[in-house]
Amino acid sequence: MTEYASCGMMVEMQETEAANISWKKEEIRQVRRSADLIGIVEIASILINLLLYPIVRLLPVLEEGSLGAEVYDLLLYLIVFAIPVTVAARWTGMDVDDLMGRGRPSPTVYLMTIGLTLGWSYTASWLAGGMEVLLNGFGLTEAQDVFVMPAGGAAMAVRFLSVAIIPPIVEELCYRGFYLSTAVRSMGTWGAIVLTSFAFWLAHYSVEILPLAFGFGLIGGYIRRRYGSLLPSMCGHFAVNSIYLLVNAGWEIGTRAGTGISLVVSLAEILFGAIGVMLFVREGCLKEIWDGTFGHRSALTPREQARAVLTSLPALLVLLTAVYFMAKNLEAL
Repeated sequence: MTEYASCGMMVEMQETEAANISWKKEEIRQVRRSADLIGIVEIASILINLLLYPIVRLLPVLEEGSLGAEVYDLLLYLIVFAIPVTVAARWTGMDVDDLMGRGRPSPTVYLMTIGLTLGWSYTASWLAGGMEVLLNGFGLTEAQDVFVMPAGGAAMAVRFLSVAIIPPIVEELCYRGFYLSTAVRSMGTWGAIVLTSFAFWLAHYSVEILPLAFGFGLIGGYIRRRYGSLLPSMCGHFAVNSIYLLVNAGWEIGTRAGTGISLVVSLAEILFGAIGVMLFVREGCLKEIWDGTFGHRSALTPREQARAVLTSLPALLVLLTAVYFMAKNLEAL
């Protein structure tokens, strides 16, 4: 009897182990499918850009900063970025409320998010400086975008629309809306937040923007999942992009104006950052992160999730493309 009982227990343990292995494989497949979908949308944006390139070459050359050039940049952004996300969201059955969330955050949450975002923007500027020094140590520097002051009020209005208004809406709907909602189903809350933050950085094709983009992704992803709304992170995104315009416009006006505006902006970022951190603690956000009560966790380890993402062909292609453009953006000193 003892021998039969022992054999029965062994068979039961083997069946349980086989069931666990099968279940884990299915979890890994779900993570890979989420990465596939996110990667496909990113690739679609790249392909649309490539397909438009021959058409763009046929258009007359527009002077940088002119009204025509500003309108052109805005339309190109919407075509390349917004269309793939809209199609993918509809294909997966997500409506605007699914992407935006149905939460109704209090004014405190908006102030906290803007404060955290601006405070991190100030911190990230120092970290980016450190990364620049690191690159310089290898004899490399990153090519910087040249800011051209828009020519006239109408062009300035379109520039403001295309930098401070449209991207915070479209990119938040994409990364903290569609991508995060897609990934959180299979990866758990933190796994999804980290993945979408990483994707947000890769989309900028810049090494030095890593601290700003990745950190902002963590803040925006956390706020979206905790408070059930994209509106606070949209406001934070708007604040950062508006400051970018303001500071660069100041330097275009002159050294004195640029220095003065940069100083005021830095002080404002420090002040709002301190307020954001204070509210973050007061809201209990730090406590729930520390004790692990925020969000739901995946049964997979971070290493298993990373392995599943990296075995997604579309996601791997996006990664290699981003690395290529980042490397292309580096120049020898």
